Parts: sequence; C-alpha cells; structure tokens
Amino acid sequence: MGAMCQTPYTPGDIGGQPPAWRLPSWNGLLAMGHDLALRTGWTGQERTVSWTLSARPSAVPTARRMTAARLSAWDLAEQADVAQLLAGELVADALRAGAEKIKLTLSAEDGLLRCEIGEERSQHREPAAAAAPPCPAPLLDRLACCWGTAGPVVWFELYLSPQN
Repeated sequence: MGAMCQTPYTPGDIGGQPPAWRLPSWNGLLAMGHDLALRTGWTGQERTVSWTLSARPSAVPTARRMTAARLSAWDLAEQADVAQLLAGELVADALRAGAEKIKLTLSAEDGLLRCEIGEERSQHREPAAAAAPPCPAPLLDRLACCWGTAGPVVWFELYLSPQN
C-alpha cells in the first residue's frame, strides 16, 4: 500500500514516534508524474517542455533527474550528463538568490539543446534583490557552446551534433 493510503499518524501511536514515511514534496510529485509519462509514452513528439519547481532543496535533484529523463526520451542521451549538471547548478543558484518558484525549460531544435532557468520572486522584495541571478560562469564557459542572461532567466545551449 502506498504512503498516501496509510492511516494518518496520531500522537501516541507506535510509542509516540512518527512513522518512517512521509508524503513526497511537490518537486517529488512532479518528477514522479514526469517519469510516469515517459514510461507510458505519454509525451507526444514535442521538442519543448517546461516545468515549474518549488523553491526547495529538492528542486536541484529534480531538475537534474527530469533533464536527463527528457533528453533520454528525445534520444539525446549523449548530452544528458552536461545538461543535467548545468541545469542543476543554475537551479541551485536560483535558490541561493531567493527565488520563490523556478521554471525549467528545455528545447531541442536546429541542432541545439537550449535550457532556460527562470525565477519568480515576490513583488514585495527590495529592488536590489530583484537583480538577475548569479551564474556559474566558468562552468558555463567550459561546457556550453553559448550562454547568457535575460532579466531573471539564465540560459545555455549545447550542440546536439558534432560541428564540422
């Protein structure tokens, strides 16, 4: 029986200790749903996909896992290692910058894989806090064919096929 179907915990149960299970976070549910869609073939032929992640530590491994799974589904597994590393680093930077939600977008067209990490922040923040997120520039310079920022969005591109 899945964790969501178990009897709720009440104080005093099991010697006063809470059960070892807990419900997955939004990011975990999002990743499980995406993995289920890939396994059942319910992904269509689209070459652009976006997800909105909760600004929690689980966003980093979720972004990596979903990037790798989607690239595998698109038969682009050769780019998965670099893409998931860079996507995870940019999501971590967005978390450090105080994002409240993080949008991860992948697209594959014209021989390029493009990854965009956008962040949403509260409108109640000070103007200085709304600046573009920091970037792991040395890592992007070394691994991406190009990268940049546009407001709260950091993007990078990777070649999908060897360049002649």
